[in-house]
Amino acid sequence: MQITILMGTRNGAAHLQEQLDSLARQNHRDWCLWVGDDGSSDGTREILAAFARSVPQEVRVLDGPCRGVAANFLTLLCHPELPEGPVAFCDQDDIWYQHRLGRALDHLARVGDRPALYCSRTEVGYDPDKPVGTSPLWQRPPSFRNALIQTVAGGNTMVMSPAAVALTRAAGIEPLPAFHDWWFYQILAGAGGEILYDRQPTLFYRQHHGNQLGRNRGLVARYARLGTIWQGRYHHWITRNLVALQRSQHLLTDENRAILQDFAALRRRKGVCVLTGWQKLGLHRQGRLETALMAGAAALGRV
Repeated sequence: MQITILMGTRNGAAHLQEQLDSLARQNHRDWCLWVGDDGSSDGTREILAAFARSVPQEVRVLDGPCRGVAANFLTLLCHPELPEGPVAFCDQDDIWYQHRLGRALDHLARVGDRPALYCSRTEVGYDPDKPVGTSPLWQRPPSFRNALIQTVAGGNTMVMSPAAVALTRAAGIEPLPAFHDWWFYQILAGAGGEILYDRQPTLFYRQHHGNQLGRNRGLVARYARLGTIWQGRYHHWITRNLVALQRSQHLLTDENRAILQDFAALRRRKGVCVLTGWQKLGLHRQGRLETALMAGAAALGRV
């Protein structure tokens, strides 16, 4: 089965070649690569052109919308000429392990024709030869109640089944959500799709100053998340996501549509009643402490 790899690039010349080389080494070789380039001014385009000449697979480079990462990936996903079949999402500076595509497709095959989103853990660090750790191992199962306030995996690990691709394309691009990966988790969980969380890392996630959102664990990451809440950025992200979900609520299950409506109503309130509402709805992050802190922030109107 052919799988389409969607990659977003912007001035990625420093690490792009390593990522492209890892695509060429995939055990599953039936793929094509679509790249949305958001106005690179370094050697990104030249590297992509050379790679296209060196591999038998199709490589197509398109001009991105230059509106940020989410818009770039969603524009690629909703392109009218996108090939049929599953879709994998790819960042410009990671390194994929050889089994990545094959492992994802094996997981997706188990759910048949249902909409399904595969995602995995990653190894993280600055040097691919010396990973410093792995992304968090979540213990609670993926769900819409979790997706409303947290994503379980990065977009760089995500692979969609054909039915999931059709569903997210039906949701469209506008209004633009905060992050494409969080959006995929939300819309597919909300629509009753399967979220397949793989505990085995499938790629090396490179950490550097250019990461939009860095390593998602440890005290530093926790304090950074608290900072986004206090500064109002998290509230802004939630608002953008809610607007997008409300626009596509016809795609959600009846139960999740009701949860969405109740969550939106809770955000207009403050005080102890918000804590009660969160508990009743079962809104949660993967960690109990973070769930409690988030509920407290919601009571203060920060969520």
